[in-house]
Amino acid sequence: MIIEKYIVIGVGTIASNCALILKNKGFNPILIESRSNSAVSAENFCKKNEIEFIKLPKEDLTNYLHNLSHNTLIVSASNRYIFPKEIIEKQNLLIINFHGSLLPKYPGRNAEAWAIYEEEVTGGITWHIVVPEIDAGDILIQKETVITNKSTSFSLLRDYTNLASSSFDNIIDLISIGEFQKEAQLTNNLSLYYSWQKPNNGELDLSWNEKKISAFLRAMDYGPLLTLGLVWFKFNEEKYQVNKYKITELTSDNNYLELTNMGQTLTLCKGKMEFTLNKLEKIK
Repeated sequence: MIIEKYIVIGVGTIASNCALILKNKGFNPILIESRSNSAVSAENFCKKNEIEFIKLPKEDLTNYLHNLSHNTLIVSASNRYIFPKEIIEKQNLLIINFHGSLLPKYPGRNAEAWAIYEEEVTGGITWHIVVPEIDAGDILIQKETVITNKSTSFSLLRDYTNLASSSFDNIIDLISIGEFQKEAQLTNNLSLYYSWQKPNNGELDLSWNEKKISAFLRAMDYGPLLTLGLVWFKFNEEKYQVNKYKITELTSDNNYLELTNMGQTLTLCKGKMEFTLNKLEKIK
């Protein structure tokens, strides 16, 4: 299928980058935002770069897509809109989606957090064709990156943004003329991760070793986004929320746990790792 019309649906940097890549290649894209509470930054970005911008609620977006008659590429990037089956199966539409994992691993939401929590050493992104099953479509391109013992969900999101944009730039020319290659996923029966799910339900288990504690804290760490909320833990039959943490390496092999400064600082040492959890708030 030769593409005649280009639409990007989503929010944030990846969606904007994809729209700009399409614009710079002369494809005259439309950027559509379907979230009702979205900031005006996407609209301002489109005005600055002379890209058509449309804001539609979900029900109007479905009608809009249903009425498309041209051969259209729809680029889904950081997009929460779930495409109905009748839209996916329209013969004149090719829908591709960005996903923040090396599919088929970690389908669903917040994949970067689950990869860190499960102590993966390699992460990455996938562009795939959209099918009725979530994150199960044929793979167009994947790019890998290293997950280190310093990586957080927030830092991994930044890495994934760069990988998503560069890989989209690599494949869009072939997609536009219908000469792209695709590869079926090895399996598509893995359990989905939903937006309400959190590693260990957001609870820091003080019985974990230092490696697992580090992985958990970094998985929950979305910086100012607070995507998964605040970490909490139990200590002396009380619950506390953690507003800040710090991970440093020590030269000693001490292991201790103490609550100090009127319950304001928890210092946890295990082996050569120290975790300082500051500004604690008791949950009543």
